[in-house]
Amino acid sequence: MTDNLNTLAASKPTNTNQASSTQTTDIKPDMDKINAMILKTAIEAIPLLTQDNYSMWNSRMMNFFELQKIKDTFIKEDKENLTGDDELQARTILISKLDPSIQSNVINHENNSNVILIWKSIVHHFASTQAANRARVWNHFSSLPFDNSDVASFITKIKSSIEKMHEVGINIDTDVIGYEILKKLPKTTELNGLSTAITHSGLDMTPELVLDHLRVYDNNQKINKSSQSENVPAQVALFTDVSGKCKRGAHNTLAAHPKSKCWMLYPHLRPQREPRTSDNRSEANNRNEANP
Repeated sequence: MTDNLNTLAASKPTNTNQASSTQTTDIKPDMDKINAMILKTAIEAIPLLTQDNYSMWNSRMMNFFELQKIKDTFIKEDKENLTGDDELQARTILISKLDPSIQSNVINHENNSNVILIWKSIVHHFASTQAANRARVWNHFSSLPFDNSDVASFITKIKSSIEKMHEVGINIDTDVIGYEILKKLPKTTELNGLSTAITHSGLDMTPELVLDHLRVYDNNQKINKSSQSENVPAQVALFTDVSGKCKRGAHNTLAAHPKSKCWMLYPHLRPQREPRTSDNRSEANNRNEANP
């Protein structure tokens, strides 16, 4: 009996280890699949680098490097910590995410086989703190035009330009940037009112304050356009009414009278009718009898 208990006790750890080993074996392929999916998603999320999207491109490339556990290598710009396979993979992805116009500016015969040198060239091209590069970034911000038909795009471009200025070391007080954005707005009644509301709000002038007001302005424009489009069918139906009759609150352009004398638009112009009395009715009957 004792021998049987000892045998059973001895066999328990073995069974536990076997179960644990089986579970680990089952979990590992699942984790590998998940990691592969995450890596694939991260690579697909990296856009082609253009002159206008360096900030977003840089953050997504860094996210990819972090997943590959080589982020510090690119921050320190030290190729010594990269294995041959890591260098090849990173270089392949990096080059594939460059717009042709950018690739011709950052890759040459001296760096085309070294991912760290390519990375340095990209950073120098977009984020160099040299005076020429800073002037380029500032001029780009200064020349951004306001587009009243696409306010959302204007807001996005302004935010991107501000981020670029930060990257190249352009340090300007936030209130100055806010006033620079206001200067871009056309001198219309609505936008003049918006500027006045901002400057008299009692809040500190910042780019975000101006952009918040522009978002509200854009939303109001969309609401107004939506309400106007809903009224168009009724107006079209009125103007295509061949009878020439006007309707309450609207003048038909086919009517025989001018708009300025339209009773439907200006009810007070309608002549007042005399009340019908018994004498009036008798007189009307007599006329009818006299003119059968």
